Amino acid sequence: MKAKFFLFSNLLALSIALSYLTACKNESTSASRKEILRLATSADNPPFEFHQTTTNQITGFDIELAHALADILNVELEIQDMDFASIIPALLSGRTDVAMATFSITEERKKSVSFSEIYYTAQPASVSLKTRSFSQPKNFEGTNIGVQLGSSYEHMMKKMAQEIKDIQLVPLNKLGELIQEVKAGRIDAAVIDIAPAKAYVENNKDLQTNIIDGYKESYAIAFPKNSPWIKKFNGALKKLKENGKLAELTSKWFMNNHS
Repeated sequence: MKAKFFLFSNLLALSIALSYLTACKNESTSASRKEILRLATSADNPPFEFHQTTTNQITGFDIELAHALADILNVELEIQDMDFASIIPALLSGRTDVAMATFSITEERKKSVSFSEIYYTAQPASVSLKTRSFSQPKNFEGTNIGVQLGSSYEHMMKKMAQEIKDIQLVPLNKLGELIQEVKAGRIDAAVIDIAPAKAYVENNKDLQTNIIDGYKESYAIAFPKNSPWIKKFNGALKKLKENGKLAELTSKWFMNNHS
């Protein structure tokens, strides 16, 4: 009888111990599981965000910066590639949590979404055939100019078109489409950021790029209104500025792209 009692006691103790270990393991697994954050981008904009030729993985300055921010925040990124014009609607509908795609802060956008602190200041540039240069607003008179649909450069050129006669804007979804239209002679120039402009010109020897005098753009991270991530990202961005990581990434991706 005593033997049965001791056997039962031992089995009970073993069962309790196993239950405790299983609970600890589950708690540990739960604690180590990172929150997934959906990041929208438009991967046709080298060197900010683009598909690697060999692996087709999305990389670039914005993407590496996003991963550095995610490491500080202890979250895992799910990269969502889409047309630039679809990103803000995706934020508004809750289909994505945050967006990095060279978003400049405009009054119009601030009506719909919120922004982080600025992380990069850029310059608009023209891409054209070598037969004609576009560096001054007056150069754009009487021309067809391509812009990316929904971009700050579309907004910039709409304002310029109010001051310069006969500018016809041609909005397209992808930067690559704009470049092909320039090469085919269907538009006179495309207006994009200087960094991707130089990247495209480097691979297309029949093209040239010129900085457009008198204009600058500042880029920030976009969020749905009142997102709890805004303050967290600003804190992480501050850390990257203080520890030199932001400067390191900027040097890596742009030291050969800015004059």
